[in-house]
Parts: sequence; C-alpha cells; structure tokens
Amino acid sequence: MPADSDRDSVPDTAGGSMDGYMPSAALDGILPRRSGTPMKRVESRVPMDDVNEQPLLSQAKQLLSDQRTKYKENTRGFGWYDWLGYFFPCFVWLRSYEWRAWLLSDIAAGLSVGAMVIPQGMSYAKLAGLPQEYGLYGAFVPCIAYALLGSSRQLAVGPVAVTSIMLGNGLERIIGSNPNPNAPATPEMEELQNRYNRAAIQVAFVAGCLYTGVGLLRMGWVTNFLSHAQVSGFMTGAAVLIALSQVKYILGQTLPRSDRIQDYLSDIFGNLWQFNWREFLMGMSFIFILLTFKFCSQRFKRLKFMKALGPLTVCVMSIALMNIFDWYADYTGIIIVTNGSEVERGTLLANGTVTPSGSVTKQKDISNIGNIPSGLPSVTIGWWVPLYDVGQQMLLAVLICFIDICESISIAKALAQKNKYTLDATQELRGLGIANLLGAMFNCYTTTGSFSRSAVNNEVGAKTPLANFVTGLVVMMVLLVLTSIFTNMSQNVQGAIIIVGVIGLIDYPEAIYLWHINKFDFLVWNVAFLFTIFLGVEVGIIVSVCVSLVLVIYKVAFPRITTLGKLPGSEVYRSTKMYPNAELQPGMLLMRVDAPILFFNANSVKEFIREKVIASKKRREQMGDHIRFVVIDMSPVTDIDSSAMHFLDDFIDELAGDGIELVLANPSQQVLLALKRSKLLAKIKQVNVHVNMADAIGHATAVLRHEQHANVTVI
Repeated sequence: MPADSDRDSVPDTAGGSMDGYMPSAALDGILPRRSGTPMKRVESRVPMDDVNEQPLLSQAKQLLSDQRTKYKENTRGFGWYDWLGYFFPCFVWLRSYEWRAWLLSDIAAGLSVGAMVIPQGMSYAKLAGLPQEYGLYGAFVPCIAYALLGSSRQLAVGPVAVTSIMLGNGLERIIGSNPNPNAPATPEMEELQNRYNRAAIQVAFVAGCLYTGVGLLRMGWVTNFLSHAQVSGFMTGAAVLIALSQVKYILGQTLPRSDRIQDYLSDIFGNLWQFNWREFLMGMSFIFILLTFKFCSQRFKRLKFMKALGPLTVCVMSIALMNIFDWYADYTGIIIVTNGSEVERGTLLANGTVTPSGSVTKQKDISNIGNIPSGLPSVTIGWWVPLYDVGQQMLLAVLICFIDICESISIAKALAQKNKYTLDATQELRGLGIANLLGAMFNCYTTTGSFSRSAVNNEVGAKTPLANFVTGLVVMMVLLVLTSIFTNMSQNVQGAIIIVGVIGLIDYPEAIYLWHINKFDFLVWNVAFLFTIFLGVEVGIIVSVCVSLVLVIYKVAFPRITTLGKLPGSEVYRSTKMYPNAELQPGMLLMRVDAPILFFNANSVKEFIREKVIASKKRREQMGDHIRFVVIDMSPVTDIDSSAMHFLDDFIDELAGDGIELVLANPSQQVLLALKRSKLLAKIKQVNVHVNMADAIGHATAVLRHEQHANVTVI
C-alpha cells in the first residue's frame, strides 16, 4: 500500500445525516453556534440506546417474512388465468397480443432467424464435435420451450459458437478422443461418437439443472463476478480460436481438434501439403459475400434484412454449385492418413492399395457435409445418468452455464432496455433452464441466447416470443422434409458462416477504451484474452475470474484513506490533494477511510493512519501547531469486525499517550453496534461520536477553545 497516499478523493459525505449518534450536549454553552443552525439539540434518527443487536435467527425469520409478504402482495387477487401466466409467461403476452400490428412482424422475424440458424446450427454442432443434426435439434425444441417460458421478447435462443467450442474441447478431455462425425463409419468410430453424443446430452442436462436452480433460488447475482472487461476479453479470445478452428475448412485441410492458438497455427502451417485451391477460392468467395451482405445491412437501413439473408444465400449457392458440377464426387489425388491425433500423407502402392497405417481418407475436390438424418429428434432421457466423469462433466457444465447466463442475460437486458420494457431476470433464467432440460430430453446440447440471431430478431421487428416459436416450426419443417437438400452442401460454407459470425465478437476497441479509462480493467481484459487463446477457453475463464477477484481484494485490502480540509467559506470537507485550497483545521487531523474495515485490510489502515499521524505531528509542530484530535469520517465504513476493534482499541491508547483524542464522525448503525458490543464506545467517549463532520469538528473546536481559555485563566 502506498505510504504517502492521500489516494485520490471520492465525493465528500461531510454534511449529510446518517444513522448514528446524536451530537453531545455535554459542552452546551461552549459550542459555537453555526450560521443557519437553530439553537436546539439535534436528534439522531437512531439514538444510541436503540442500537441493539438483532439475533441471527430473528434476521432469518424477518427475511422469510419479508419474502412471504412480497409474494402475497404480488399475487393478491390472482385468478386461475393469472396463476397460469405466473408459471407460463406466454399466457401473459397472449392476453395483450395485438394480432393485427404484431403478427406479421413476429412471423417475419421468426422466418429470418430460422433461415439463419439452419446453417449456423449445423456449423456449431460440428464445432462441438457432434453430428450436424444436433445443431438443428438445438434450434427446434429449446426455441419452442423458450417461447412458452421466456420473458425476453426479442432474445433468440439456440446453439452458439462459444458454448460449442467449450463443449467440444471439454468433451475431448472427458471421452479421451475427439470423433469426426463425417469420417467413414467404422464400429470403433461409431462407438466413440455414441459415447461423445451421450456425454454432450449429460452436460446439457446438468447445465439445465444449474440454470433452473439459479433461477429458482434467485442467484443471478453470481454473474456479477464476471466484469465487462473480463467478458469482453474472453469473448475476443474465444472468437479468435473459433475462427482459427474453421480455417481448415477454407483451406481444405483435415486437422485434429485443438484448443490453443499455438496448436492451431502449428497444425495449419504443418499441413499445408493438404491445401486445396478449389476449397480456398470457394470459401473465400463465401466470406466475401457474407461480409458484403453484413456491410450493406449496417450501412443502409433499408437493407437490414440482408444480414439475415446472407447465410441463407451462401447456403443456396453452395448447394446449387455442388449439385450442378458434382464437385463432391471428384478427388484431388491426395491421401490423408489419420492416426489418433496425428495426420500424415498417405502413399499409393503399386497394386493400387494405400499404406495401412491408420484411418484413410481421400481428399475431395470440395468436401460436402454428408447425409443428415431426417425426422424429429429421439428421446434421450435415458442418457442422463450415470455420468461418464462426474467431476469433469459437472465442472464443464458449471463453466458453460456461467458463460451462457452472462451472455444471455446481458443480451436480454440490452434488448429490453432498447425496446422499453422490464425484463424479469428470474423468469428468464427459469425459462432458459427448462428449455435446456427439455432440449436434453430430445438430443439437444446446451443452448442459450445468441448475439447475432437476437440482433436479427430485433432488427426485423420481433414483438413477442412468438418469433422463437416460428423459428422452431421452421427448423421442424426442415427436419421433416428438407434435410436431404443439405447433403451435398459444402463444408467450407459452414466455415465461412462461422468465421464471419464471430468477427463481431472480436472486441479490440474495448481494450483501447479500457487502456484510456482504467488500467486495472485493461489488465483483466488482456489476462482473459491471452489465457484464453494460449491455454484454452476454460483456463481463460477460471484465470480471469481469479484475477478479477484478486484485484477486488487488493482494492479493498488497501483502501483509499484521504486527508481532509475545509473548503473556504463552507462546512464542506474535501481531500486536500484534490482541493489544494482546502484549509487544515488547527489542532486537528481530519481523515476519511473509504472502505469497510475488516480483517484483511485492518493492518494496512492501521499502518497508514499511524504513519500519517506521526508525519502530521512533526510537520505541525514545526509550524507551531499541536495535534489534539484525530477526526475520522466513518461514513464510507459500512462494516467493521473484531480485527478493526482491536486496532481501534490499540490506536486509542497510542493517541492517548501523546495527549490526542479520537473523534468519529458519521458512523453507520453497524459500526455503532460493534462499538457498543465491544465496550469501545465508553473508551472513545460518547461525546466524541457525532452525526457528521461539521458537528465533530465543532465539538473539537469548542474543546480546544475551552482548554486555551483554561490555560489563559491559570496563567
């Protein structure tokens, strides 16, 4: 802690009344009358005799009673339809639904998001290492469930990129290997894929339970542990990793899964012999088209719809080109041999066979996504238990749930504010939790609110969650009728959609902003970003949370302690560092502690105040002034513990040895209660505890004048 620190001041609390002790009248007749102050005793709102300790059991009973009272007031006069709407919010907005004004907007928004989520969902499922139909399932069942239970009118739910890459990386460690859903089917690969799929459903089930539990227990405050700087840095790092994971589809490479930037770059540059110029030209063309659509939608208001049409357009182009030219049926002549996580170039023997050193794949001119099973998802309740690895799957579910809550709630709050309505965060968490639980019943991995699709949903004009219902119906029709159309769609189009989609998550302007505003937040952003890209998304989350908490603890452990002075012509007391013209009071040292005094900062507060008193004594004595009182403004001290009590006890004795008294101004009720329980109030003396700084300094001034008068009389 800086020993000299007047550490930049905060707004003063000098003149305001607080719950505390009334000014003493022991020196009535000596205290000078301040201008504008009536000649009567000022009564405190909380007299000292009424400051009593409330037992913990009584506090718990009071809390439960308050919750019951609030619940009864909120549900008073409810009929059967109101109770139905209480548990199913869809009945609330259906009652007031303006069919003529809103229906077309909701349908248009649902169709736009449906067109967008079909290629995105399949791409994100591949990112998670799951069969592509899982991405469609995740955009079907959870969308319909959220439409019935969610509270946000514009939030679009479904698979998202960050969750998908976290799930893929986490499941690879749990299962021990990462399957390739598009590789040639063998009994071993099928068994591995089945285990992988089952583990993904189990994580979705656990995450859904956590979601619902957080909502039922009203524990959404846990998201406060993720600062904006941390979320921005993590999202930027995850976006870089996601984009790099899709580069192989643009270059035509077959690479193992990685979760660190150095591994991605090593695999990409170490396997350039797989480079396929056809894939590259086609993939880059799709990226250019998507960026053009995105630019036009942002630049021209009338073309906002192009943002939703971009993914659908490139998908249609890919399907048309692949079927017209049969690129999926031709091969380049390159043979790829996969041995576990290793990839090498195969050789063709004289008899036309291939070196049998692993799984063999012939490189196609343009790789297609392959067959997508048609039909609705199967029931997977039987997959929920037992878990493959309880510890790792629980940890993965907690991390995914934590990020999903922050992402979804932040989007929902922003959209609610923009559209001028109040978001029920508790119902939102319950709705998302039940949507994930229902999804886990029907082959869906974890889903949450999507940045890009929610933005499209809002821009097209969604008015209610009916838009999500329409999206779910669109995906259902695709599953029932249109899956065969996507069989020959190229893989590079999925890579292009994901790369362009995550570009918006790369938030480097925020890092520049934080550098100018707050260096600590800039440090958190960089820690979250660098640890995410170099050590993986899970490590990035955990380390950045720890760094954020350490910085918070540091700030509390070394609180700002400010030396105060009186602004000329007023009774306002401000930092002498911030206001150089603030006047020091003769015979007094004025300070303010800007934090609770607890065991982890009591020593630093004690050392700083001691050093300040010693330095001020020497300086004042050189000026011919003697410090008689140390006045501490306690208004920012909202709590105090036993360690602080011991500090005050010792500090009072030290000051008394030098003939100095301690005066407290504006203590909170909690501080007064602690002083009363520890018997320190008698040691400080009630006459030295005041309701504000003005009264405290007035009392000290009166005592100084009285002592000076007594000295003159004796002489």
